[in-house]
Amino acid sequence: MPFVIIVAVLVVLSVLLTFDTSWMNLLQGTRNELVFAGRNKEYGAFDLRKAYTTRLGLAMVAGVAFFAVMVGTPFVLSKVGDKVPEPEKVKIVEVNLDLFEEDQPEEAPPPPEIVPPAQPQIETVQFVAVEASDEPVEAPPPTQEDLGETTASTTTQEGEKIDAPPPPPPVEEVTFDLAAVQEQPDFPGGMAKMYEYLQKTTKYPDMEFDAGIQGKVFIEFVVDKDGSVEDVKVRRGVSPGLDKEALRAVRSMPKWSPGKMNGKPVKVRFTIPVDFKLK
Repeated sequence: MPFVIIVAVLVVLSVLLTFDTSWMNLLQGTRNELVFAGRNKEYGAFDLRKAYTTRLGLAMVAGVAFFAVMVGTPFVLSKVGDKVPEPEKVKIVEVNLDLFEEDQPEEAPPPPEIVPPAQPQIETVQFVAVEASDEPVEAPPPTQEDLGETTASTTTQEGEKIDAPPPPPPVEEVTFDLAAVQEQPDFPGGMAKMYEYLQKTTKYPDMEFDAGIQGKVFIEFVVDKDGSVEDVKVRRGVSPGLDKEALRAVRSMPKWSPGKMNGKPVKVRFTIPVDFKLK
């Protein structure tokens, strides 16, 4: 705004100076004719004074036009460009909270009363302490047979007989790994004899022989406390025929010398390879 006021004041002063016809005005035409009479009017000062009014008008028009362009361009662009959507007005609605009642959760019904089942009446026989006396005994003490069939108590009553408690479950025997036992199981004659036995016992299946299939079948088994071979299974196989033949050969092995822990025989788990090679 201050810039606009200054420009307007300068324009008004320029216009007033143009219309000033006094002798003191250097731009006054009569004065210029007298000053430059008999002199070279082609001199630049005469031409400047004579054409000053025209140049001032052109400069004023150019300045006003430039100012109008600078001020009016943002306004025009704001009208031509996309309009920024006005923010939505938020409507404030008064809510009466008294109209809303909180939904009270329904109280859960009390749990049904648990009535313990009636305990069966147990048959008992009164145990009477034996005392030395000359008087006859009205209630003799129960015999050993009575105590074996029923329960001793302070009174005698009829009821259900209680069976003897079930026997405890059998304790599962531990199977040790080969490296965990103190004395390892041994094949009759040693491990070299065992592999020699497997080489003589195994027969190459016809299907694998014709197909040229060969490899090592790893068999896992357990040497029991009596040395017998049990729980034989394939740990890593090659083909159905070779796996089946390896299982058969291991199951046919004679009894081993069992492994021992603290001098007592124990079960020991073994894993051996059964090699099948085409000659």
